[in-house]
Amino acid sequence: MILFDKPECPFCWKVRLAIAELGLDVETINYLEPGQEAIWRPLTPNTTVPVLVTDEGVLYESDVIMEYLADLSGTLLPEKREERNTARLLHKYSDQKIGAGLREVIFEKRDNPEANWDMARINQGIERFYQALPFLENELGDQPFFTSCYSFPEAALTARFALAEAYGVELPGAFPQLRKWYKSMKSRPSFNQTKPG
Repeated sequence: MILFDKPECPFCWKVRLAIAELGLDVETINYLEPGQEAIWRPLTPNTTVPVLVTDEGVLYESDVIMEYLADLSGTLLPEKREERNTARLLHKYSDQKIGAGLREVIFEKRDNPEANWDMARINQGIERFYQALPFLENELGDQPFFTSCYSFPEAALTARFALAEAYGVELPGAFPQLRKWYKSMKSRPSFNQTKPG
């Protein structure tokens, strides 16, 4: 398998985390490497990465790639149907709610001199991020994972929280369970194996 990847993209990073957790042998190619765009871009109508090339075809939506990896491995989703539903819903929550606020912070800070930052945009993004955290704190409770095992939300939220941290947005002390969970996720081998260089 080949993964066309953007190192800092949270959609790509969650896929890399899942692949690392599964111990799969996947060649990862940076989408910006010379000559690679001509290979991966025709494979996806979205013209974005991640793109996973397998013996069974090409997958180009991160959610679909995650489902494929779960089917392939028999893991990444809990056995009980109601827990699988929870994992999928939290995965979507990560991309839609958590990602929405952080996107504003990252897009404003990335490749932009600090003197030019729109602080109103950044502060609004941080506030949206913080407003999305109580639901997750409640869903997690005192469990080690959001369901009975490492699953979709672990990969998706680890990538989101790590990017938040990289851009100066910390998990507040008001969310002790999330902070404990995130520390645990960062201690997993998959985190160091997949974090952007």
